[in-house]
Amino acid sequence: MHDELAARHRAITLRLAGRTVKAICAAVGRTEVWFHKWWGRYLEAGPDGLYDLTRANHHVAQHISPELERTILSIRRRLQAHASPATRYSLIGAPVILAELKALAIHPLPCERTIERVLERNGLTAPRIRLAPLLPRQEWPGPQARASNELHEVDLVGPIYLLGSGHRYYIWAGKDAFDGAVCLRLADSRRMDEVLWFLGECWKDLSIPEQVQFDNARELAGWGPAARTLSRVIRLCLRFGASPVFIPEGEPQFNGSVENFNGWFQEPLLQRRFRRPGDLRRELTRLQEAVNTQHVHPRLHGLTPAQHRRGLRLRKLPASFVVPTERLPLAEGRVTFLRRVSVAGTVTVLSQSFRVGKRHRGLYLRLVVDTGRGLLTAYLNGRVLQRWPYKLLNN
Repeated sequence: MHDELAARHRAITLRLAGRTVKAICAAVGRTEVWFHKWWGRYLEAGPDGLYDLTRANHHVAQHISPELERTILSIRRRLQAHASPATRYSLIGAPVILAELKALAIHPLPCERTIERVLERNGLTAPRIRLAPLLPRQEWPGPQARASNELHEVDLVGPIYLLGSGHRYYIWAGKDAFDGAVCLRLADSRRMDEVLWFLGECWKDLSIPEQVQFDNARELAGWGPAARTLSRVIRLCLRFGASPVFIPEGEPQFNGSVENFNGWFQEPLLQRRFRRPGDLRRELTRLQEAVNTQHVHPRLHGLTPAQHRRGLRLRKLPASFVVPTERLPLAEGRVTFLRRVSVAGTVTVLSQSFRVGKRHRGLYLRLVVDTGRGLLTAYLNGRVLQRWPYKLLNN
């Protein structure tokens, strides 16, 4: 079997390098029917179409041959064409090309920067514009993800309309801020019941995170005087041990990981028009599967999110679990609100204003509601700035 796979790898590599079918068959001792079978499998599914492929490491070469350069360009064009459902949501950058070269057991193996230079030299990508980093005015008080399931970011895309229908649909997206794993679901509305259902689906697919980050929409944080009792979404998170975090109001860039993902997938997904909700749901499943099993990340040392998560202990909800939609009793925990101090020196949490002083205007604070102790604490650069009693009704 090893010799057979080696022959398949060799045949595909020679074809990518520009060899004729007759020359390839002579080199590997196979028939043209055999070659066309495996070439078709490769075009449809990439290296995975060749079944068990080696993941061996190789030494990096300083210079590449013309054959390897043609191979890189051929892989790039195949990925860029998005010609089949399996490649519809493929990335096309240097990390993905490098992963495919590894899967094909090509030697010598170039580094990512060498692949980028090949693409730039052939006009297939724009060179990087390197800008000097900006000096931060202050330390960002928001959570930082250093491992899988430390932080999930949740956001909404929509409204979306199907062909021949005026009904509004929405796509809920949840993304692990560290490893890039995603969960996508189609919802009939943006009501709070739909949010609760989506969080359950997300925790079944990705596992329950330590923190889950939202924007300040009404269906998430609540609104008006009733917001101080804590919304059903917040109570659900606290009950399952996932601390909710709310980004600054009107500043979606601080939910950047999921916002960038939403901006990326809308073009390839919504350029196709769907007539039935089931069609869109199936396409979302295909998109989720592609992102989790095909997209490689430098942070994960060239692994996909699915490969990275195989060795982790995940705290998932059972597939049959039904998430409660009623208001749950209040549980102990911490709810974090990231807020910018106004010109008047105040911050707003759950429709209530708190004064922290004009000397802090324009700065970002981390305000934490501790439900167990009944306190609201404002932190500036990690230090306690001010603290208020904050009693909540356990109803």
